[in-house]
Amino acid sequence: MICARNNRENTAVGYHERHIERGAGPAVVFSHGTLMDATMFDPQLDHLAERGYRAIACNSRVLTGEPAAHTLGDLVEDCRALLDNFGIGKCVLAGMSVGGFMALEFALAYPERLSGLILIAATSKDYTAEEREAFHRQFDKLDVDGMVPRDFAEWVAPFCFGETTLANNKPLVDHWVERWSTTVPARAVLHQGRSWLDKEDITGRLAAVRVPALAVHGVEDVPLPIDRAAAMADALPDATFERVARAGHSVNLEQPAVVNAAIARFLGRLDLS
Repeated sequence: MICARNNRENTAVGYHERHIERGAGPAVVFSHGTLMDATMFDPQLDHLAERGYRAIACNSRVLTGEPAAHTLGDLVEDCRALLDNFGIGKCVLAGMSVGGFMALEFALAYPERLSGLILIAATSKDYTAEEREAFHRQFDKLDVDGMVPRDFAEWVAPFCFGETTLANNKPLVDHWVERWSTTVPARAVLHQGRSWLDKEDITGRLAAVRVPALAVHGVEDVPLPIDRAAAMADALPDATFERVARAGHSVNLEQPAVVNAAIARFLGRLDLS
């Protein structure tokens, strides 16, 4: 991937090889969730760039190439290659949802590449058999040509946003429903969903994660109830757990000021020299 520098965006055709980079300083790299894209971190990128960090968000493989089956392990290797291509030896890795699942696996595979972890709407737990069956049934509907069907986008919105946002911030929800149904390939979402639906419970391995971590989770998160994030945070040797009221799964978009403040506090206690 060829990466732009100094507050510029690479906006090649569609999402192909697209990333956003703002600011200069210690690197904080963001990995987005299913259905989402790099722009979901705009509030965090602006906030961090203003405070002396090099903030980077990249689109994952589901948006930058032909949709194909892949695993969380594949996403880990994509992240390693991305850091290599950016010339980043160590970073703070921030992941939302599947990006967070990947970040945990990355911390176990490449601990020497990290100064810290930020886990947004993530968990180390697996899904129940009932949840896997229900989500597979819905995601299997995305084995179609074209973009995400509008009815799927509308169905998934209450899983992506909390009840407060659904009631009080309709423009935010409408923006993403429109984006999903007009710009996101259906099969890309299908394959991304399959990468995490059957993931293993790795909570028992988290004692090996030696870098400090921040876990940020919306109290109104539907697909990942907050107790699962709390169990992950409890299993990490050095974790701060931030419960965010009036927010669901897309907590960093729903309550950006709260999340930005938590991230700033966390980064402020790290040795990023």
